[in-house]
Amino acid sequence: MKKIIIGSLATTLLVSGAIGIHAYAQEDDGKLESKQLTGITKTLISEKEAIAIAKKQVNGDVIKIELDEDDNRYEYELDIRTAKEDYDITIDATTGKVLEQKLDDDRYDGDDRKALTKSPSGKSLITKNEAIAIAKKQVNGDVIEIELDEDDNRYEYEMELRTKNGEADITIDATTGEVLELDLDDDDN
Repeated sequence: MKKIIIGSLATTLLVSGAIGIHAYAQEDDGKLESKQLTGITKTLISEKEAIAIAKKQVNGDVIKIELDEDDNRYEYELDIRTAKEDYDITIDATTGKVLEQKLDDDRYDGDDRKALTKSPSGKSLITKNEAIAIAKKQVNGDVIEIELDEDDNRYEYEMELRTKNGEADITIDATTGEVLELDLDDDDN
C-alpha cells in the first residue's frame, strides 16, 4: 500500500513540476506571460508585439498600454497620440487581432471646450490649460490624461501626470480651480 501511495505522490509531483517548467519556459521565450484561462494555459503576445500591431493601424506615439481581462479574454488597451489626434486601440492579447480602434475625444487641446463653458450653477469653468497649470504647481510632471467630469453636480478636472518618481492623480474643481484631491503613486513603494 505504501508503494502505491509513494508512486502516486511521485507521479503527481513529477507532472506538477513539468507543468511549472513549461509555464516558466513560455515566459522566458519573449512572451509577456502565461495565463490560466478557464483551465487552459494560453500564451499572450508581448507588449512590444501589441505596440507593433497598433502602430500598423495608427502611426503615432504610444502614451499608455494596459493589459486587461474582459469576459475571460485578455486584451491590450493602447492610447496612441498623433500630431493631431489621439486614438484608443484594443487588441486581443492571445491572437493579436485588433478588436477596436476609435478616435479619442478626450485630448486636452482646448478645442472641445467650446461645448461646455459653464457649470450647472451658471459659473464659468476654468480651461483645461488653466487646470493643467494648477496641477503642475502641485506636481512636477507631464500630463498623460485629463478629463472633465461631473461629480455630484460639480464639474472637476481629473488628471494623471507622469513624474520622475511615478504617477500622480489630481482632481481640480473646474469652477474654482481648487485642488480637491492629490494622490502620488511613486515607483519606489
